[in-house]
Amino acid sequence: MGSGVAAMMAMLPKAGLFAADETSQSSDKTAFALDGNKLRLQGLGLKKAVRLLVLADSHLTIDDERGEPYKDYSKRMAQYFQQSIPNLEKAASVVKDKNFDLILMLGDMVSFPTAKGVETILEKIKPLNTPFAYIAGNHDWHYEGESGTEMELRRKWTEKTLKPLYQGRNPLCYNIIVNGINIVMMDTSVYEILPEQLDFWREQVKAGLPILLGCHIPLWVPGRSVGWGVAHPDWNASHDQHWEIERRPRWPEASHTEVTKAFHKEVFAAPNLLGVIAGHVHRQCYDRYCGKFQTTVRATGFGGSLDISLN
Repeated sequence: MGSGVAAMMAMLPKAGLFAADETSQSSDKTAFALDGNKLRLQGLGLKKAVRLLVLADSHLTIDDERGEPYKDYSKRMAQYFQQSIPNLEKAASVVKDKNFDLILMLGDMVSFPTAKGVETILEKIKPLNTPFAYIAGNHDWHYEGESGTEMELRRKWTEKTLKPLYQGRNPLCYNIIVNGINIVMMDTSVYEILPEQLDFWREQVKAGLPILLGCHIPLWVPGRSVGWGVAHPDWNASHDQHWEIERRPRWPEASHTEVTKAFHKEVFAAPNLLGVIAGHVHRQCYDRYCGKFQTTVRATGFGGSLDISLN
């Protein structure tokens, strides 16, 4: 890891939402700034700057005859986000005017696994002629009331409808290196991490490049609610308030697996982690934990996005 990255880690702001004139700086001019929906990391010593557009929670509900057998499962979520398509178009339109290296789509791009919705996303994103990376959210593969465990349903609908969004990549975890920045995409959509995901994360840390972790459900940080993040100490059946209305299995009595707990600990301990970018909560928020930042993206279904620059 370069000295610029190490210095940046030491001086990230302690808390809150920071405007451009509140950018924190160190003697070697590394800096972090979050101004509206624009996030800047400067002083990383990159040979070429990296520009990312982050979208999450567009929640497209568009459907066709292929969704007819699942109407009972989709009817609740189909009521919401009626402006999701024009809001996705608006959020993505910035790519036409600016030079982005990669578009990150961090889950819940559809409100249920509608094939028409996935096709519509590709119709809106592919003409932008910018590489894109996708990871699933908890709604992308969830038809409310459909029988099966969450991991079973995730596997089923990944293969049946979501597969084109991955472009041949591993749906659970993969990485893309852009100008020296390692973009690691990790599926957190069931609140749990599998052993192969933890192994993959360890490989990325060992590689030594600066890492940005992209996922749907953010990682728990102290002060956030139980539904907020992966590895929350109180995540268990007694604190699951929405399982009945979402018609899904209740969270387990015993809370998170040891693998999930280890993943959480190792992510925030990774010396080359720049930060975590997530969706799920539908609003833009900022946290700092163990010297690392975590930022969530305002729902693209409401017109939100995040513009990240690294140099």
